[in-house]
Amino acid sequence: MEKIKTGIEGLDTLTNGGFVKNTINIVYGSPGVGKSIFSAQFLREGLIEGEKAFYFSLEQDLDSFLMMAKSLGFKEFENELNKNFIFTRMTGRDFKSFISFDLPRIVSERADKHARIVIDPITPFLWQIPDKYDQREILSNVFDSIRKLGTAVITLERYGDVTKYSLDEEFAIPIYLSDTVIILALLQNQDVYQTAISIIKMRYSAHSQSLHPFEITDKGISIFTEQPVF
Repeated sequence: MEKIKTGIEGLDTLTNGGFVKNTINIVYGSPGVGKSIFSAQFLREGLIEGEKAFYFSLEQDLDSFLMMAKSLGFKEFENELNKNFIFTRMTGRDFKSFISFDLPRIVSERADKHARIVIDPITPFLWQIPDKYDQREILSNVFDSIRKLGTAVITLERYGDVTKYSLDEEFAIPIYLSDTVIILALLQNQDVYQTAISIIKMRYSAHSQSLHPFEITDKGISIFTEQPVF
């Protein structure tokens, strides 16, 4: 299977070369654990490679995103804004309309060109589809359309105990339909806290099955591939 570089230091080692091209990769975790930074690094790698990068934000606005990017030294987003980098902010309701009308058009226009796509987070959209049957049918169609467009990182927001390391049942459908599931977690050992990453599944590819510590520096997420947690 063809792989693309993720842009996250250490992750390509854990995934045996990066994300499989044209797949849906879910990044799951609590607020503040690094999902948006992860997404920015993934898109930045695409811009460096000359790819189109789409960021569909269901929470933060463009100014906040660019401020975060600048703090990490990522100049590519501002330089490529409205050229190779397309930022769109929308609500869960807006996104539901977008996937019915705009997404098919974008896919048809870029059928022969690989793009990187981020939806951050998809959680507000899921709230608009409480019926699980409808959610599965809609998400299945959305994911198929996105795979035709390129490779995606889709974040899922987990609420509650930030140190809880588990997948919530309410997100079973997007987790099942995705190709990759990565957990970013804040773990606690007595009075010590540590951020850690784990690859729960990755279709079509060998991958690490261990927990790995990571840190967020002024250059983004960096994974310690050879160090144990704690």
